[in-house]
Amino acid sequence: MGVQRIVFNRPFLYPKQKAAIYEPKRFSLIEASTKAGKTVSCIIWLIEQALNGGEGWNYWWVAPVSGQAAIAFTRMRRSLGDNGQAFLAPMRLILPNGAIIWFKSGDKPDSLYGEDVHAMVIDEASRVKEGAWYALRSVLTATRGPARIIGNVKGRRNWFFKMARQAEQGAPDMGFHKMTAVDAIHAGVLPQ
Repeated sequence: MGVQRIVFNRPFLYPKQKAAIYEPKRFSLIEASTKAGKTVSCIIWLIEQALNGGEGWNYWWVAPVSGQAAIAFTRMRRSLGDNGQAFLAPMRLILPNGAIIWFKSGDKPDSLYGEDVHAMVIDEASRVKEGAWYALRSVLTATRGPARIIGNVKGRRNWFFKMARQAEQGAPDMGFHKMTAVDAIHAGVLPQ
């Protein structure tokens, strides 16, 4: 059986997007305003992670509720075009290399345990239950998979805000980034 070559041309990312998403540390915590480009850049990152994976390897996009995960699913399916080999069941994409990208809800944390995941995006993290973070961290343990944890600032008592402060202060294996709509305007990707 021959080697299948998959060509993926990374769309343009402005410098702050690229620095946040391609952070070399395992966990990148990204506080960003609406329309600063966090979702689109994480879609690109997760596709690249999965394209570098293998058959049956799992990649997750997790949002607070399934309706928000469905938004990312639709955007990613559209961005893949012909590279999306199959769209199975609700909320699952299988790439030509056999890697599977799942779109999940963090609403019921106990339903997230058990799988081995090679990389993930936690979307709207300030709205994801803290118990879901413990489950999500556990499914990355065996693979030592990276995570991009993105969200708006919503209060100061949630796990995302607290963890972002740890990353900002230099916690091991965590990077911290901040993106605003003004950054996107200056980069020319969002109109004034």
